[in-house]
Amino acid sequence: MPTRNIILSLLTFITFNVFGQNIESRSTDVKIQRLLFLIEQMYVEDVDEDKVQSDLVLGMYNYLRPMALYQPDSILKKLGIKPSERTSLGFSIKFKKGKILVDSIFKGGGAEISNVKKNDQVLEIDNNNLSDIYYYSEFNEILCGDLNSRCRVKLIREKDTLALDLIRKKIPNSSIIPIPYYKNGLNNTINNYSQGIKFFDLIYPDSVSNSLITEHAIRYMLEQLDPHSTYISLKDIHDMNAPLKGSFTGVGIRFQIFKDTILIVQAIPGGPSEKVGLMAGDKIIKIKDELVAGNGIKNKGVRDRLLGAKGTKVKIGVVRGNSKEILDFEITRDKIPIYSVDASYMVNENTGYIKLNNFSSTSIKEIKTAVFKLKSKGMENLVLDLQNNGGGYLKTAVDLSDEILPGYRKIVSTKGRKFPEKTYSGNKTGLLEKGKVIVLVNESSASASEIVSGAIQDWDRGLIVGRRTFGKGLVQKPIQLPDGTQVRITTSKYYTPSGRCIQKPYNKGSMAYRKEKYSRYKSGESFNKDSIKNNKNEEFSTLLKKRTVYGGGGIVPDYFVPLDTTGTSDYFSKLIRKGIFNQFALYWVNKNRSSLETRYPNFDKYKKSFKSEDIVSELINFAKKEGVEFKNDQFKESKNTIEIRLKANIAQDLFDYKRFYEIINELNAPLQKSLEILKYNKGFYNLAN
Repeated sequence: MPTRNIILSLLTFITFNVFGQNIESRSTDVKIQRLLFLIEQMYVEDVDEDKVQSDLVLGMYNYLRPMALYQPDSILKKLGIKPSERTSLGFSIKFKKGKILVDSIFKGGGAEISNVKKNDQVLEIDNNNLSDIYYYSEFNEILCGDLNSRCRVKLIREKDTLALDLIRKKIPNSSIIPIPYYKNGLNNTINNYSQGIKFFDLIYPDSVSNSLITEHAIRYMLEQLDPHSTYISLKDIHDMNAPLKGSFTGVGIRFQIFKDTILIVQAIPGGPSEKVGLMAGDKIIKIKDELVAGNGIKNKGVRDRLLGAKGTKVKIGVVRGNSKEILDFEITRDKIPIYSVDASYMVNENTGYIKLNNFSSTSIKEIKTAVFKLKSKGMENLVLDLQNNGGGYLKTAVDLSDEILPGYRKIVSTKGRKFPEKTYSGNKTGLLEKGKVIVLVNESSASASEIVSGAIQDWDRGLIVGRRTFGKGLVQKPIQLPDGTQVRITTSKYYTPSGRCIQKPYNKGSMAYRKEKYSRYKSGESFNKDSIKNNKNEEFSTLLKKRTVYGGGGIVPDYFVPLDTTGTSDYFSKLIRKGIFNQFALYWVNKNRSSLETRYPNFDKYKKSFKSEDIVSELINFAKKEGVEFKNDQFKESKNTIEIRLKANIAQDLFDYKRFYEIINELNAPLQKSLEILKYNKGFYNLAN
């Protein structure tokens, strides 16, 4: 190539590269400025703008791999930043499988002098337990300090536990990376987004794009505001919104991967796969002429190949039964419903049961359909199962409450720093205004589930049965940013009809907030109602019967049902964790499908006469081959639970996934308690008519 052409090509590349970087920089800067404006205008509480900017920088820093600890003084001078007088113990770390490991040792630092080794596991620094450290920036606050200060560091090296004294030493010609530690002041630090982007562009010019590091900055910053304000990338928007919208576009199958083979568990009724003749038990061998059997494909790989825009086509090849012939199908992708009602059936002669997994745009329609069917079968009372229901649309929660509460009723109100109080009420004649109502809840029932539970409890309309709910009383508003990504910003708190805000504290950070529901197990709350620490400063009365209820930490049930650990064992837990029940049921049903369909032409016959104990030995042998060693004493402890679980898994593969609950609910302790309450009318005399 002539020299002139080489120069022109280089100039073109440089111009394009710089121009492209400038466009990206401008785009991310506009995005951040828009987000900061939204937070200032909409966030539920007053915000410290300096802290928000500093958290953006920390979010960028925490994304960097490997951990950046020191930078040459020349770099800081170039940016006009005075080197910090603080220094560190002379090593950097990496997070690996819940452990903090030494990643590098700096020459001349305290770690090298005290013989710290790469891959040592760091347990403590000056009695600071590191089990709750999740970010580099958090670790740096402990690692760094005054020059020549001394620390006792506890390490694990191979199988030995060591306690070493380390001194913070100056590393020649280098200084601690100047990220902001808010409690130590912001002088001589990179403490805003513009400075941060410039700095990280300089020290990581090739490995970090502005758009990606900005996304990490936003995620971290929002997490510091509260545990529910979130950022959603373009890639994640579809997956997160689909359950709430009640549909997605695809081919309409439920599948599992067994032994490197994609098995169709169900062709969704009315969906495109059922229409072309795909059946439960078919093995998918090819997708778009690509071999997908025996090559280690994962669930995500299957979804990526089968999901797509409505109206587009995909060809798949399947093997059916014992035949080796590949049957080819062309499927036109279409809208596939996502159901929020997992199950609805009569649990006794006059009581219906409905399990709701979230509050989506289609939930009310699904519930009405279920109620009509149940009433035709004699339903007078309802058990509404909201256990493990993490919430969804506020409007759906209001509409469901309105179906249950008679007459005009205030259901929930919201109020924020920039938003006046808004009250949501119901005044229409609902399908469930008569008869007894029980709502099942547990520590994973949150948000919209708590709105419904709170309204029913405050109006003395029904009984709440189970364990204390999660405690989410914050309302998020979804807003699109200039590049099409989305943030959900907490704008308000919601209040039950009696005035309760049931939001639990989150001042110890998002990680501690999420772990709180698991700490109830250790504190004894999962097993004993007396262990619940009600907030006496948040005491309220129900609106009709003046019963005492509490805010500040979830909905406390009217009838407490402890976590049931009877019938479980380590052996049973291993079968669950390794997916043995799912795998075996799929394998066994597929092997025996023809004879099973002949013997059990309908679910009722299956429920009454199928005996899973007859095939437990096959399950045990299957589990052994999958690496789960048989423990006879543990098996005896959980024999009944194993048999019921196995029967439930087979039911969902042979009939429909909703049938799973009709079997497994024999183990649903809050449901069984509810049936006892209904039978003896226990507790309902305290409620309104």
